[in-house]
Amino acid sequence: MKQTNEKTGFYAAFIFLIWPFLAVVSAFKNYQSSWGKNILWAFVAFYGFTFAIGAENDGSDIVRYVAEVEHLHNVEMTLSDALNYYLQSGEVDIVRTFIAITLSRITDSQTVVTLVYGIIFGFFFSRNIWYVLERLEDKIKPITILLLVCFFLVIPIWNMNGFRMWTAAHIFIYGLLPYLFEGKKSGAVIASLSIVMHFAFIVPVGVLFAYILLGNRMAIYFTFFLATFFVSEINIEVFNNVVENYAPEIIQERSESYRSENKVESFREESEQNRVWYAMWYGRALKWSVMGFLVILFIRGRYFFANNRGWLQLYSYTLLFYGVANLFSSLPSGGRFVSIANMTALALIILYIQNRDQEVVMERFIWAATPALFLFIIVSARMGLYSMSAATILGNPVIALFLTGEYISLNDVIKMIL
Repeated sequence: MKQTNEKTGFYAAFIFLIWPFLAVVSAFKNYQSSWGKNILWAFVAFYGFTFAIGAENDGSDIVRYVAEVEHLHNVEMTLSDALNYYLQSGEVDIVRTFIAITLSRITDSQTVVTLVYGIIFGFFFSRNIWYVLERLEDKIKPITILLLVCFFLVIPIWNMNGFRMWTAAHIFIYGLLPYLFEGKKSGAVIASLSIVMHFAFIVPVGVLFAYILLGNRMAIYFTFFLATFFVSEINIEVFNNVVENYAPEIIQERSESYRSENKVESFREESEQNRVWYAMWYGRALKWSVMGFLVILFIRGRYFFANNRGWLQLYSYTLLFYGVANLFSSLPSGGRFVSIANMTALALIILYIQNRDQEVVMERFIWAATPALFLFIIVSARMGLYSMSAATILGNPVIALFLTGEYISLNDVIKMIL
């Protein structure tokens, strides 16, 4: 069996050199293999190498990151200069600036920058996807496939556009799931390291340590979780008072633009304007579907959770953090925490639905939620066209070497054709 697995892995690696996209399809088909996650990791790195900055991404973080490396490449720096540059950058977290300075010593190429981003992002992304896949039992159910696709698309590979935030998210999940589900204490340490990638992760990490102190208070967390769906706006004056009185000065300075009262009010008033219906509703479709699943799990599964510590810990933290994420979603950029909450929730929901027999109420809700899940999948996948080039889907590493710097997003290609 081991020899067969290794032989199949060799063939998959060979196929990757010819057509990476087909190799990834093979990896998911052989999800129980030891090599599948590495093929996905390699594909994300390849996606980074063939990354296309489409017209819709002109204002994204990735444009600024690449421009920074291009600028720094022409600047001579000592170690002291590099430290001063970081201190003057205004960023609390250090990893991205360290990568920018290091890469700028050897190149100013966008391709190399996004390749490195792909390697880092892809490692944690592939491990999180496979963490769930490796724990699926029996023949995979259709609803499990649908939920797995949602899990893949909550923080997908094209979110590499916001490298700091979304890499930090996958680092956090990478440590969180083993800590909660298996009791691995090292997971809490790994999850905490997400803060050095993006300072905003002081929120989910803070909630994690609050959960550790409070313990598994499922009924209380569930009540809090439900309440935040109906009272989901933070009082910005009270919030600012707490931050200004208790947060370190560097956090106050870095978060000032996000919690400005004028900006918050403007965000709340304009967030629904000038958006097509599916752009407004696809996120809500997933959010309310997840809420429904979590409510059913409380009603039908709480006794199971009470007798299975790993499940109880994952469910309890999910309820607590989802409630906090709902509150933060009323602040500019605060909605990003809901994506992290959705990942923890979907990991739980997928494993529960796949590995346990379903009751009638769950089966009926699955049918009701399916259209909403499809809406989320279609709109989320559409966004991937903004940074995915034709070379990502149809090319291979050899061809890509000769196309460096000439990648066009699939969305721009479609526009030219139509």
